[in-house]
Amino acid sequence: MVDHDPIESRAQPIVIPPGGGRAIPLGGAGVVHLKAGRRETGGTISAYEYVAPAATAGPPVHLHRGWDELFYVVEGEMTFLIDGVEHAAAAGALVFIPRGVLHTFWNAGAVPARQLTVFTPGGIEDYFDAVTEVMAAGGENTLEAAAALMAEHDMIVPPGARAAYGALGKDDESR
Repeated sequence: MVDHDPIESRAQPIVIPPGGGRAIPLGGAGVVHLKAGRRETGGTISAYEYVAPAATAGPPVHLHRGWDELFYVVEGEMTFLIDGVEHAAAAGALVFIPRGVLHTFWNAGAVPARQLTVFTPGGIEDYFDAVTEVMAAGGENTLEAAAALMAEHDMIVPPGARAAYGALGKDDESR
């Protein structure tokens, strides 16, 4: 028998049914469905389901200073650019990106793609809430403002990175 120290956690068990979770709209870039966030998990993880519309860009190339990120592609195919290397990830693929690694992702396909994304520690939902407000307000500088929010939420976007989110252009599809 193994003697374990008691585990202290502010988290409680949770079960989210299919289709459940808090919807966070990202304009033309789709919708994030937050399944579990920092508050529900005692800060340990944030998990969300994301449906990327066909031919849709994700965020600009960026890195997380304090988050590790795991993606599981449930349907369709996503493309990931990780440290300058492009990877096609079909349904069933798992992608892990440790903190400090430049990356982005997009759906170059003709059909929507769905992925489950897990961040550790939790808290990415604060960024999604903020970027939703910026995108809903609209305006000429919406994409630039969305990218600027990344710096406020533990992310670094290299100088010259293209603004993203939304429909892919011809140049984006042929990276």
